[in-house]
Amino acid sequence: MTARSQDTLPDFIILGAMKCGTSTMAAQLGAQPGLFMTDPKEPNFFSDDPVFARGMGWYHSLFADAAPDDLKGEASTHYTKLPTYPETVARMRAMLPSPKLIYVLRDPLERAISHYRHEWTTGVMGNDVRAAFAAHPELVDYSCYAMQIAPFVEAFGRDRILLLHADDMKRDPDGVMARIGAHLGRPDLRWDHALGEKNV
Repeated sequence: MTARSQDTLPDFIILGAMKCGTSTMAAQLGAQPGLFMTDPKEPNFFSDDPVFARGMGWYHSLFADAAPDDLKGEASTHYTKLPTYPETVARMRAMLPSPKLIYVLRDPLERAISHYRHEWTTGVMGNDVRAAFAAHPELVDYSCYAMQIAPFVEAFGRDRILLLHADDMKRDPDGVMARIGAHLGRPDLRWDHALGEKNV
């Protein structure tokens, strides 16, 4: 890997989970001086086969506008959607030697219900909740947080992963940002209270 390609890779990744406040967190980090977040917020490069097929050059291009000293990040909830995207960790491990990872949790039942509501509003799932849960095991699987994060712990080590709870972003956002800052080596990070919640 060339020095230039290393300069256009993320220093950190928000892995998910879906419907746990990752959009709000990405917006907060993108508003911090010296941090750069990709647009789109969720490139899903390591998870989705058609996106991965675009190649490393495409992924590098997402970070090309970052300033030389910026910490670079992205936020893709597909990365913690087993068994739907089984190649994620192997692909990430091959390209990123030691990224810092952030995984946001919430009450697993609340997450599953929010996931169902999301799919219902887009017409993917129907009005019968029981039928939806029976036909779509991912509603439960994506709330099995230990199953989702274990491969990342094995690949990168527990010390590379920061676990956060979505409720804490409402109860103690300043404390959450302090924990993120400590994890990323940026103690100057501050929660921007003027930014509202995203993708609620």
